[in-house]
Amino acid sequence: MNLLSLILWWMGLALEFVILARGLQTRLVAKYPYFYAYVFCVFGVSAGLYVGSRLSGDFYNRYYWPTQFVTLIMGCGVILEILQQALESYAGAKRFLRSVCLAVVTVASIYVVVKITSNLSNFESSAAVERDLRTVQAIFLATVLAVVFYYRISLGRNVKGLVIGFGTYVGISMMSLATFAALGQHFQKAWGFLQSASYLFALAVWTVTLWSYAPNPVPGRGRSDPDYQQLSGQTRDKLEALRNHFNRTARQ
Repeated sequence: MNLLSLILWWMGLALEFVILARGLQTRLVAKYPYFYAYVFCVFGVSAGLYVGSRLSGDFYNRYYWPTQFVTLIMGCGVILEILQQALESYAGAKRFLRSVCLAVVTVASIYVVVKITSNLSNFESSAAVERDLRTVQAIFLATVLAVVFYYRISLGRNVKGLVIGFGTYVGISMMSLATFAALGQHFQKAWGFLQSASYLFALAVWTVTLWSYAPNPVPGRGRSDPDYQQLSGQTRDKLEALRNHFNRTARQ
């Protein structure tokens, strides 16, 4: 890795440590357990890769993608955290979307295992799997936000920070992976920088917005919870389409 990559890596580790330490100090860990589990996972993976790369020259190349896929799956927990908090007063919609999110995480986990144990043998194919998983994350984050706008839900500073940070990271990751698919190895270094920089931005947003507890405002008059029945049918169609996509891609 070049010096810039190392600097971004160290800055990321420092911000992750601050987020975790502050979360323990303010007891936000108990209020946002899925989010802090994700940050802890990424912190452990990043620290492990750094230490391993100091001990063995090929450690990073051997273990980057398997550990990256673990953090990708854990990243779905951030979306689950957002919908849990945003839809706290809408039990029907929250219950349905939570079960859908868990189902997609299960399907995505199986998909990753199949890919890793079959033909996941080069950088391009690994990046393609990440692109698929980022697409799933983007779709579900957009679905949750659509529900938030539909119910006219006001979000507190904490949840807004989760949305802005994770949404920016996933969005930039998707665009850079799509560009990499078009340009190939010529874009690899730029892709790595964009990944690191966008994640560092997310960490900075989370450090500021989760420095103290800021719950969502008490919901005012909005749409009633039974309206989620229409959403259920639409989301089931999306889930079926995603499952078919995973099945086709896993057989390739």
